[in-house]
Amino acid sequence: MSSQLRAALAAADSPAPLKPPDAENTTGGLEEGSEDDRPQLPEVPDRCGPQTIPLSVLLDFAIQHVYHEITVSAEVLQRKSESDQEKKIELVKFAHSTRNQFVKLLALVKWIKMSKKLDVCNSINYLLELQSHYYIDAADRLVAMTRGDLVLARLPEYQILPAIDVLTLGTYHRMPTKIKDAFIPPSKITAREQNVVLARLNQLIETRLSRASTGLSPRFEHIVVMNGMAILTVPGEFEVKMTLLGETEKTKWTLLNIKILVEDYELGLGMPLVHPIQVNQLHAVLQTRMDASKNPINEIFIFLHNFCVSLQLDVLFCQTSRLAAGRLRDNITIEKYDPKERCLIVGYWVKRSKSRKVTLGAPKSEAQYRLQIFEDKEDKISGLKVRHFPHAPHLGKLDCRTGRLSMDRLLSETYVVRCRERLLRLRRIIETADPKLKISLTGCAMPSLSMALLNDSTPDEFLVVSVNSFCGKVICSIHRIIENTEDVTEFGRALYSNCSLETIRKFLKKLRIAIIIERYRRSIKSQPVREKTEKEMTSFLKKMPESLPEHRMYLQFMRSSTHYLLVTFVPHPTEIVTIELYLLQNEENRTQMLRIDNQVHLFSKPIREALCVGSLSTREKNSKAGREQRLAFAISAIEDRLTYMFIADELVKRGMEVDMKSDENHVPGGLTLHITDCSKVVPTDVVEFFKCCVRTCIRMDNRMRNSFQFEMCFENIPLVRDVPYGLPHRRIGEKNTTWIQEISLVQGSSATLTPDKVVDNIIHRLARYLKMYKVTHAFSVAYHAHYHKLCSIEAYTFHKLVISYGEQRDQLLILAFDPTEGFRINFGQTMPHREFNSAEIDWHKKPRWNPHSMIANSLKERLKATDDLVWVVNYVIETMKPMQSLGMFSRIRFLSHKVAAQLLNQDIFFPYRLKYHLSAIDETTIRLQYANIVLEFKMLAEAKVAIRDCSRYRPKCAGIHQIFKILSNGQSTTLEDEKEVPASDNPHFAGTPPFLPDPYLVLPPSCVDLQQENMRTSTKPVVIPHDVLMLATDFKDYDGRMTCPLDDYLSAITYLLDIRVSLDLLTHPPAPNLTPTATYSGSITYLDIQANVIKFRATQLDGQGPNTTNMVYYTLYISPINGSCKCAVEFDEGSNPAATPENLQIFSQYFEKVVLLSRNETAIQTFILLTRLTAHGATSSIANVMSAQMVRHLFWVVNC
Repeated sequence: MSSQLRAALAAADSPAPLKPPDAENTTGGLEEGSEDDRPQLPEVPDRCGPQTIPLSVLLDFAIQHVYHEITVSAEVLQRKSESDQEKKIELVKFAHSTRNQFVKLLALVKWIKMSKKLDVCNSINYLLELQSHYYIDAADRLVAMTRGDLVLARLPEYQILPAIDVLTLGTYHRMPTKIKDAFIPPSKITAREQNVVLARLNQLIETRLSRASTGLSPRFEHIVVMNGMAILTVPGEFEVKMTLLGETEKTKWTLLNIKILVEDYELGLGMPLVHPIQVNQLHAVLQTRMDASKNPINEIFIFLHNFCVSLQLDVLFCQTSRLAAGRLRDNITIEKYDPKERCLIVGYWVKRSKSRKVTLGAPKSEAQYRLQIFEDKEDKISGLKVRHFPHAPHLGKLDCRTGRLSMDRLLSETYVVRCRERLLRLRRIIETADPKLKISLTGCAMPSLSMALLNDSTPDEFLVVSVNSFCGKVICSIHRIIENTEDVTEFGRALYSNCSLETIRKFLKKLRIAIIIERYRRSIKSQPVREKTEKEMTSFLKKMPESLPEHRMYLQFMRSSTHYLLVTFVPHPTEIVTIELYLLQNEENRTQMLRIDNQVHLFSKPIREALCVGSLSTREKNSKAGREQRLAFAISAIEDRLTYMFIADELVKRGMEVDMKSDENHVPGGLTLHITDCSKVVPTDVVEFFKCCVRTCIRMDNRMRNSFQFEMCFENIPLVRDVPYGLPHRRIGEKNTTWIQEISLVQGSSATLTPDKVVDNIIHRLARYLKMYKVTHAFSVAYHAHYHKLCSIEAYTFHKLVISYGEQRDQLLILAFDPTEGFRINFGQTMPHREFNSAEIDWHKKPRWNPHSMIANSLKERLKATDDLVWVVNYVIETMKPMQSLGMFSRIRFLSHKVAAQLLNQDIFFPYRLKYHLSAIDETTIRLQYANIVLEFKMLAEAKVAIRDCSRYRPKCAGIHQIFKILSNGQSTTLEDEKEVPASDNPHFAGTPPFLPDPYLVLPPSCVDLQQENMRTSTKPVVIPHDVLMLATDFKDYDGRMTCPLDDYLSAITYLLDIRVSLDLLTHPPAPNLTPTATYSGSITYLDIQANVIKFRATQLDGQGPNTTNMVYYTLYISPINGSCKCAVEFDEGSNPAATPENLQIFSQYFEKVVLLSRNETAIQTFILLTRLTAHGATSSIANVMSAQMVRHLFWVVNC
């Protein structure tokens, strides 16, 4: 019994522990122990304990029962004719029974309150049942193992050897021999005796076979004697195994096994063709015949050979029937099959009769060739043979040796030979009909005849004649001819039906014409025409009185759907075929046809205007091209003239005067459309433009896509490209030039380039050229007089002007004009001219960016209003230096405010902000926003710039006049027009309020007043030259930092504004929402706060606790010498002996090189805490550590 059960029973049976006499509560009977002394019993699962029922369900049953009894009693008592006394008795009985029932429920409810003490009995009962189940299950398993698995698993008493193996090796390698004797019976003879018997039996079999060797059939190719039996094999037919069961001469041969080697992999999938029952029957019959025969081995061969030959012939018949009903239907026929005579005749290449009048009984189809499979009666041992009708060499044969018979392979081998025979016969016939034709036989597996019908035929144009190996029909094909292949098909039928030589000559002539027509058809594939069928042109041809040749082609022009070109092909004795062209026009249900030749000029209306220049002769023009290319040339010429006609009509509608002229010098057979007058379309106020314009014409280019070249020829161009510094590899532009610009659509196909769009594009470009010429011509006067020394002309293309400026001519001004949008100004950059011929170019030395891009929109609006390009060029030249200097602040730099957010206990999504941002207000005003500081730069005349602090609510740049005075060596001037800063209506956004010092605070004697007059804030502008601004914004690498004097100064100003957050946290105890740190031990007190200085003091940490009166004084100020932020630390006199001038100087240097550069709010708190430590000479130790860090460059790395 388990320990849990024993503990539970002990707790239940043992008496309650005795209480002390003074115990207040004493109980008798069953007493529970404490929670710690109670034994741990298992929890009873839901369905394993006693059955329970909810009290609500029980009450519901009782109520339903009472309701049912009342209902029954009411109906029964109402029907009975009893006295009232009896009815009252029944009611009393009902009330008594109901009361007893609910009294029981009440007793049950009261019992439930104390039933929890008996819950342990359920756990004990469940534990006992569980242990009983374990005992029963263990007993059942032991009995099953004893009666089943352990019956034969008994070991002898003394197993010494297995015990030694287990103890020494850890494994069990030996099994009792009793197991082997129980399953493996002992052999009746030994292996040696068995080998002796088999050797003697092999000797007897060899002796018997040697005696009968003269009577053996030569078909036995394999005779093997082994393992006491003889194996005789006839390849492809059968294999037998036999033996002798005695040593006497009268012992008969015993047949052991028969294996039929005939297989069928096409229908039977290699499965045995003879059923095992049939093989057993053959075995019994053959054994009987062997016993009765004098030559049993010969009897085996004759009997099985006849059976296998019949089986092979039946297999071939089944395969042929399958082919005749399937793949080779109507192409082969079984003319005869006789199993007794062992003969199968198959006819192939069946030629069926098409005549309806067939004699009764006559065959409707006749095979052209036949093959016969039979057994030679004179040589029966040789197997099946094949005979072909008619006979020919190298025909297919039947291989019966392998046993894998295939009628399909036999027919395939025969088809190849018959196809070659027919092709050779056709070659002799065609050579007789046309002796000049060269015919070659190509192909091995699939032979064919190839012949070139034309002298210049390509391999795709060869006539290929082949024979269908399934049906024997002649197939002709020309790969180049895809459409209209009826003649090719008919020629193949004529050759198959043994036509005459004259018919062959007619077909060859038709095929030559078809090849030439296909050449013409392919030559016009790239032309903008669409081929029409004969049915689509029937309505047009009915109105044409003239008869047309048989071979013709109809082409419709895609860009002019009312015009058609009719190409006719006329046979010719020497040239094979000649072409004639007809031009058709269908407009308003009227059709006109005009023949095109050398004599007739196309002057007939309504296409007179399109074809009035020159004559279209496909024989004389471009005589060096092939005749197929001549047709394409004629189509292109007609298409060009039609297109020019539509464009000329559209130009005339718009009010322009045009003139069409021939241009044989540039394009053979080409035309040009000259515009002679456009005064009604574009403004003519620019007289110089029309004086310089020599020629304006339109050309068309349809080589790759349909596009138009708008050509304008000028002389005395106002601006040409000039190259400064004498660069030899760039030539200077010419005064006389021809400008050509393509007119095409960027989007859409060339078919959408309609004449009205072409004319709109021409008018658009003329307006652009005129406006650009007007502005450029006015600028050219000033350029040649003065500005050619300050800038250069990179390009002038009438629609765009590119000017390079700057000291190195590396900045570009790109000017263009659009009639709908006005002027467009873009700024770019290029390689400096002096570096064109240099061997090495450093592109990453400085960022290349044109700062004038910021004011491009302002300059564009000014140029649109004034058309004064001289002012724009003068502006970009004069402002190049200051704009390039300010452009250094266009780089993207970020500052982290993650630490500040952590100090203020605020969550931020992106803990970075832009360090500075440069924006243009107008063409003369640029603003630089550096954190909360806004500086305004005003471009002035005489190469000067005015700088003013226009920060929001109040100026913040303390000493900006002093900084620029030092940088300019006293050349800067201050203007007196101070700008008033409006007061803020929201104090929350107005920034930190001005500091009002406490009058009771006493400053240290050594603290000097740093609030000088020149370090005050002011909105008065300071005027400096361009060189001073370039010096202030010259970014260089200082100890791994890219900075400049102006950047250092603004960074120092913003640092004084930002660290107020850290210092404010040290002036008073932390707020409830902030986490207190060590930096709050002791507080600081502000002494003075100005824009350029912050003064505060803090108690020293000298080990005397918070009651100390010694102070440390800190002064953070902007240096009036270089504008950087510095820190001065002083101690009360006599309070810290370690505060030597050397240590205080180290504190100041450490602040500048480490604390200030980290831009971290917690760094200043840590610095103040370290410098306040004075106990036990800590000041000297801290100074030494700071000095070592600065010397060894082991600066603090503060994660921002």
